[in-house]
Amino acid sequence: MLNVNDKKKPSIKRDKVLKYANRELPEFPRNIAGLEEYSDNWNFESAAHLLRRTCFGPKLSEINQAITLGLNESIDKLLNEEEFTPDHPLNDRDDDENTPPIGETWVNILENKNNDFIQKKSYEAWRISLILNQPHQSPNNVPFSIREKMVLFWQNHFATEAIVVGDSRYTYWMNYRLRKHFIGNFKNLVKEINVDAAMLVYLGGIYNVKEAPNENYARELFELFTIGKGPVDGEDSYTYYTEEDIIQAAKVLTGWYVEDVFSGSERQRFEEENHDKTTKVFSEKFNNKSIQNNYEDEHKDLVDMIFENERTSEYICEKIYRWFVYYVIDEDVTSKIIKPLAKVLRDNNYEIKPVLSKLFRSQHFFEIHTRGAMIKSPSDFNLGVLRQIPFSDTSSFDFRDLYMFWRNRGYDISNQGQDLLDSPNVAGWPAYYQDPLYNELWINAVTLPMRTRDIITYFRDSGINATSGEPGAPEDVRIYAEPIKFLDEIEKPDDIDFMVELFCKWLFPVYSEISDEQKEEFKNIVVGNNPNMWYDEYHAYINNPTDEAKTAINKKLKTLLKEMCLMPENHLS
Repeated sequence: MLNVNDKKKPSIKRDKVLKYANRELPEFPRNIAGLEEYSDNWNFESAAHLLRRTCFGPKLSEINQAITLGLNESIDKLLNEEEFTPDHPLNDRDDDENTPPIGETWVNILENKNNDFIQKKSYEAWRISLILNQPHQSPNNVPFSIREKMVLFWQNHFATEAIVVGDSRYTYWMNYRLRKHFIGNFKNLVKEINVDAAMLVYLGGIYNVKEAPNENYARELFELFTIGKGPVDGEDSYTYYTEEDIIQAAKVLTGWYVEDVFSGSERQRFEEENHDKTTKVFSEKFNNKSIQNNYEDEHKDLVDMIFENERTSEYICEKIYRWFVYYVIDEDVTSKIIKPLAKVLRDNNYEIKPVLSKLFRSQHFFEIHTRGAMIKSPSDFNLGVLRQIPFSDTSSFDFRDLYMFWRNRGYDISNQGQDLLDSPNVAGWPAYYQDPLYNELWINAVTLPMRTRDIITYFRDSGINATSGEPGAPEDVRIYAEPIKFLDEIEKPDDIDFMVELFCKWLFPVYSEISDEQKEEFKNIVVGNNPNMWYDEYHAYINNPTDEAKTAINKKLKTLLKEMCLMPENHLS
C-alpha cells in the first residue's frame, strides 16, 4: 500500500489564484483564549459565527432565533440528539424490470445491479436534500442542528469512495451509521465501522483471512481513524505504533466478509474458519499488550486497546478543531484547547457531544481571529447560499424534478473539488490535512470561476432548471430566487441602509472589515443616485402589490444579494 505521505500530495498546482497562498502555516496571536466560557456580547455577529461554522448557510430567521435563545440554549438546540431517520432515497429514473418501481426506495433490494450509477446519483441527491431542508421536523421544534455538518465530518474521517465500494446500498447504510452516531460515542462508532460493509469492501477487509492477512484496514485504523501516525522514531516504527502492530491488528480483523444477497443494513458476517485464532502480541507502544482469540468480538478488543492511549482522544479532537475552528494547531492551541478537550472526551467515555459543547461555549471559539479564517468548502458555499436565500415553492413538483435539481447541485460541488460520493482517497479531502494550504486548496483558477458561475445561476431571472426529462414530466420546471420574502422578517424593510448593514453582518464573517465605501456601493446597486428610491418603491409595492411591482422589488434584491455573494468575503467562514 502507498505511504500515506504519497497519498496526500495535492493534485493541483499553484496558479495565479494561489500565488498568495500559504508557504508556511500562519501563526496565531500570542496569548489566545482557552476553553473558559464565552463572556462577551451575544449578538447577531456572534450568533451568526456559531451557526456559520456548525450549519450550512444559516438563515436570517435562524440567527435571530439564536439571538433570542441565548448562547447556552442555542448550543443545546444545536446539539439536540433526538433521533431522526429520514425517508429513504428513491428510485427517480431507472425503469429497468429488475429495479424497484420509480418512486420506491432501492436501499433494501436483495441484489444490487451490475451498474448502479443511477442509484449512486439518487443517493447523492438525497444527501443534498437533507442538507438543504434542515432543520428536520421534530417534536421538539429544533430551529437548527449540527447533524448534517457532523455526518459530513464523519464521512470525511472514515473516508470511502462509492465508485470503489461499487454498491450504493453499502454506501447508504454506512451513512445510516454515521447519522445514528453523529454526536454519540466515538469508540462505539469505530467498532461499527470496523465491520461496516462499505468499509470492508473499500479497504479489502473481505479478503482478510488467516492464510493471507490483508493489512489495508488495520493500517488506516491506526493512521487515519484513531491514533494517528506521528513521525518515524525507529526502524518500521512511528510515534504511536509500529509496522508489527499493523500486522498483529490485521490478524485480529481476519474472518469478516459481506453477504451481498441481503436486504437491510447488517450484512457483515464473521466466518470462524477464516479467523486467526492465535494470540496477538503488540509492541511497547501498547505496553506489549496481548489480545487473545475472541472470535467476532476480537476487533472490539483491538479498539479498546488503541483507546487506552491518550493520543487517540487528542487525535480526534484535532480533527474536530480543524473542521470547526481553524487549521493551525500550534503548541499554544495544543496546550489550551486540544489537550483539555481530549480530557473532556476521556472523562465522558468518548462521547462527542460534551466535547462540542465545551468547544462551542469557549472564549477561544469566538475570538475575532478565528472568524473568517476558513475558506468555505464547496458544499458550504453552494448549498449554504441555497439554504440562505428563499426560493419559489416546490411542493407541487414531481419528486423526479426535485431529485434532478438536487443531483445537479451535486455536480456543482463535485466540479469544485468536493464529491459527496467519492473522497479523493482514504485520507479524505486534502483541505483538512494537507499543510500548509489546508482549506486554501478549495480555491484555484478552475474552481473560483465555477463558484462565480453558480452564484449567477442561482440568482438569474430565468431561474434554475429542475426538469427531470423523464417521460410525462413538464418540459420546463424552474426554481426562482425570491428574496422578496425577506421583507416579512426584516425589522426595517423600507430602510435600505438598515438592510445593507444587516446583510453584511449576515453574509460576511468579519463585519468590521467592511468599509463604509463598500456598503455605499451595495446601497447604490438598489437606489442608484436616488437615496429615497427604495423607500418609495417599497411603500408603493406595499400599498399596491401588483405582479409588476413585486417583480421589480424582487429583482433589486436579487441583484444586491448576488453581488454580495460574489464578494471575496462570502467565500470565508
